[in-house]
Amino acid sequence: MTKIRNSLPLLDESLFMKKFFFLQVTFVLIILMCLSSCNTGFRADIEHLMSPAALPYLKDSKLIQVSSADTSGGNNDRISIAPGKKVTIMEVEGPGMIVRMWFAIQSRDPYFLRRIVIRIFWDNESKPSVEAPIGDFFGCGFKYNQYVSQYLGMTSGGYVCYFPMPFERSARIEIANETRQEVYGFFYQVDYQKFEAALESDVAYFHAQWNRSIRTNYDSNFVILKAAGKGHLVGVNLNIQSYDGRLGFLEGDEMIYVDGEKRPSIHGTGTEDYFSAGWYFNGGEFAGPYNGLIYKNDTLGQIAAYRFHIIDPIPFKKNIKVTIEHGHGNQDIADYSSMAYWYQMEPHKPFPRFPIAGQRIPLRIVKPARMFEAEKLKFMLGGLTSKVMDMSNEGPEWGENKQIVIEARDKSSFSLNINGLKEPVYDMILYYSLGPEYGNADIYVNNIKAGAIAGYSPYVLPNGNVTLPGLTTLTGSVDIRFEVTGKHDLSKGYLIGLDGVSMEPRRVYIPEWQLLGPFPNPQKFGSLRRGIDSVYLPEIAINREKIYRSASGKPIQWTYVQTPENGCLSLLDYVTPHDLVVTYALTYVYSPDIRNTTLFVGTDDGGKVFFNGKQVYRYLGERVAEPDQDEIELTMKPGWNTLLLKIENNYGAYCFYARLLNADNKLIVSANQEMPPENKK
Repeated sequence: MTKIRNSLPLLDESLFMKKFFFLQVTFVLIILMCLSSCNTGFRADIEHLMSPAALPYLKDSKLIQVSSADTSGGNNDRISIAPGKKVTIMEVEGPGMIVRMWFAIQSRDPYFLRRIVIRIFWDNESKPSVEAPIGDFFGCGFKYNQYVSQYLGMTSGGYVCYFPMPFERSARIEIANETRQEVYGFFYQVDYQKFEAALESDVAYFHAQWNRSIRTNYDSNFVILKAAGKGHLVGVNLNIQSYDGRLGFLEGDEMIYVDGEKRPSIHGTGTEDYFSAGWYFNGGEFAGPYNGLIYKNDTLGQIAAYRFHIIDPIPFKKNIKVTIEHGHGNQDIADYSSMAYWYQMEPHKPFPRFPIAGQRIPLRIVKPARMFEAEKLKFMLGGLTSKVMDMSNEGPEWGENKQIVIEARDKSSFSLNINGLKEPVYDMILYYSLGPEYGNADIYVNNIKAGAIAGYSPYVLPNGNVTLPGLTTLTGSVDIRFEVTGKHDLSKGYLIGLDGVSMEPRRVYIPEWQLLGPFPNPQKFGSLRRGIDSVYLPEIAINREKIYRSASGKPIQWTYVQTPENGCLSLLDYVTPHDLVVTYALTYVYSPDIRNTTLFVGTDDGGKVFFNGKQVYRYLGERVAEPDQDEIELTMKPGWNTLLLKIENNYGAYCFYARLLNADNKLIVSANQEMPPENKK
């Protein structure tokens, strides 16, 4: 009995220890579950803040506003920012999340949208996560244009952003005035939710970056964003300005590469399609809160549009590269600038060096994509001196950011020679600079006054230009003399600043053709068509009397047509059907002797050229026809030469340009091999 009594406490102690251990484990699990539920609850609170469906739910945060309110009790609710200075408008500790930013700006600088910069820094970082001209950040860098979307807007003089911007340790917003004048009124409100608990580990940080390519004279896509890390793209806005007023570059496809893929994971069907339009952009906002057009100016060839990826964010685990073609196949030269908005885990890859203010402002004058740079031309200075000036900080319009400045005196003169010209007649446009130290000059061609320069302006500007029409260049060159005639009363000097010279030939197009078509251009697969390389009878032997069968099976034969004065012969007016077809254009060229000449062509879409029965040119691709897209060297034989063009169409516009270099006017073109009366014996 004693042994039994002595053993009972031992059994009770063992059971007690087991129960105690179980309670310890349970307590730890409860603590972990509480921590987990608190963390999950915090994340749910972010979702509650963002979701309209969660409006009735209580919020576990405190809304704090940082603003430019006049703390003296007055109504001067703004700050001023001196030229060249930066101000920090918000610097707070976290954890928290910015939920609204509102600004209003009073500035006398006409380009303050591009010259004022916003930068945002998270968690005491030294490099910004947001860096952009203030206008582009809010949607449009060209001009203030009222619009409203769910996340960004320009609203009756204000600027508003509702992108949520969480931060763990700190947030700092900096505004830099890179105009040359005081920003005398900068009004702001920044609302943020202050949290008690830390952010969850998978909450990413807001980023935004601006990029620009002033002249897309390259074959690769325009790059909107290159980012490394883990995150997702949530939006893009794009500002485009053409160099000829056309908006034909909207055919460019977006191509987005994710995590190092060699092929784009997203390959779109056209710029206007990416922004949820179709065929072309109409004026005004067109696609609701996530996609739309902010601004359009047909006169200047400007478009600003936005696209948000809210329910279709584009995640990346290693990196992302967001690009878009500047015209189909990158054939168009334009001014492209963009904003990319995305979230990613820190640290982020440092942004490229931010362009200086002069390289950010919109184009004030659109100069030809191809012109002679003045600093590379041959000047005879007659004892004067010259210098090449860097114009980078004055604006983006100067070719290669440079100009030549002639340090002229009153009544002095200098001259310019341009050689190597092939065309018989040119219209010349001379681009010069305006400024507070610039003078006046008369321009003479062959000792005849052809134009004048008036150089004064209180500010340095790129938009002086004078047209010298009808310059004959039978010797392959032209001599131009400048006579300084004085200066404006307010000017401080007689400088003559020259940027470049555009030599536009007086194009004389082939006046008449025989057309035959359409013939089939069947789709093989994708964008590959077989019509351009299918050999139809006109390529084998030309028989003007023969009746052929068209793509629709109807009888067709050669038809005489005349080229419009603008040189664009639209085949839509002459062939039916006109999608997925090819058409032949025939004419004859009489030459008095053996000679070399140049044929200039532009086609929409592909094309071939046969000269005296031999193929001498082939272009396969989709493009909008323009004059002189390609040059083909031809050797004429004495007498009549046969020129046959084959023009391919896929869909839409269908036309071509064609002209011959005929400097001495000895070549005779006739679609019927008829000599002009004056040439008949």
